Amino acid sequence: MVLLKQLTRPETLFVLLWGSQVVRMAWPGAAMDLAGAVFAALFILRVFVFLRRATIVLCCALTALAAVLIFIYGGPATVLTGFTAAPMFAGFFGTIVLLRATGEQLRQITHARELFERLKPDHRLGGFLVGSHLLAVVLGPGAYAITAPIIGQSKAEDEHLAAMRACHRGGGLAGLWSPFWIAMALSSQYVPGVPLWHTMALGMSMAALALTASHVLFAPEPGITLLWRALRSLQPIVPPVAVCVLSVAVLSGVTVLSGLEALIVSVPVLCALALLGKGRRAFVTALAGTYRGTAYVGNEIAILTLSLALGGVIRHVFAQTGITVWIGGLDLPAIAVIATMIGATSLGALVGVHQIVSVSLLLSVFSDLPVRVAGVVLIESTLAAWSCSSIVGLSAIMVGTATTMFRVPPGKVILGPNLQFTALFAIGCIVVLAGVNALLT
Repeated sequence: MVLLKQLTRPETLFVLLWGSQVVRMAWPGAAMDLAGAVFAALFILRVFVFLRRATIVLCCALTALAAVLIFIYGGPATVLTGFTAAPMFAGFFGTIVLLRATGEQLRQITHARELFERLKPDHRLGGFLVGSHLLAVVLGPGAYAITAPIIGQSKAEDEHLAAMRACHRGGGLAGLWSPFWIAMALSSQYVPGVPLWHTMALGMSMAALALTASHVLFAPEPGITLLWRALRSLQPIVPPVAVCVLSVAVLSGVTVLSGLEALIVSVPVLCALALLGKGRRAFVTALAGTYRGTAYVGNEIAILTLSLALGGVIRHVFAQTGITVWIGGLDLPAIAVIATMIGATSLGALVGVHQIVSVSLLLSVFSDLPVRVAGVVLIESTLAAWSCSSIVGLSAIMVGTATTMFRVPPGKVILGPNLQFTALFAIGCIVVLAGVNALLT
């Protein structure tokens, strides 16, 4: 009985789901696809009662819509799209949890806090903006665990809010190029064949422009020199971030592995090397932290799996009804596709629609159409939409984490300067990506 209880724990089922993806990468085949789908279904059923209420409502809505469409148009097997893809994303989330658990054992995290604390007053906003961005590239929302305690020491409410918003903008913009964000993993599955470094190079360039624009627009002393000095003062953060990012990019570039597969393979090796000199206790602590941490990714796995399943059903419906052919006949210009991806996802997020749902559905449509949009531009449009949603989305993980860590209501995080910045950022991304697409096509 004790063994059965342990085997059916959400953490154990997640580890089995993660392991099935590792095995499938080594020995691909229909049997492993089926095993992964079964583990995914068991995991979602097991964690369903532990999900957030908003997630349960969303999952029920996605399931009901898929059921209605299948009843009307048939194609029940199309839901397997989501469940066979779930192990891949479980491998992604598990690897990220391992990375964060490892980071908690390293002195670089403590050092990062010290760097923020030593920032000069005129460097602080620029430091929080850039530092939060660099940390969020690898840690995602976990970056706020480092910056929030330091910002919390501020006595002035205006200073506290300005620092919080700078951190949130910087952290949200990390989605433009980080291979450690689910946005990159999801978009690369719908638009395969684009080298990871192409997307990262374009996204990094756009992030640099966006960070500069944010500093110029909202810093009390918006000099570029101050931003550069803040970046230099946080220079020790750069090497560990660069090692993680470059390892994934290089491995995906020199092997047949996709960017997502390269991350799943390379990051555990990097974590083991980082802990090598820390002793056995550090290994055990990191592994235990990873096991416990997998219990908290159920919301994302459930939404992602059911969104992908619904996307498979909608693809079938569009093909059956001729909608795909009709949309293809519209011969949409590239800027319309880019604007739809960024605008629809961002506006949906602002009213509470999770970006996983919007992005999955839009990519399932656009990836089937003969649109004149370069693959790297379509992926980067998705990443830009995700970044916008991370900054202003009511259901976004980044907003939820910022609300908790910085102890401010969601309105303080989303509205005001961050909403203004997101609107300008979205328009700028549409224009820039349309120009890049014109050069590539």
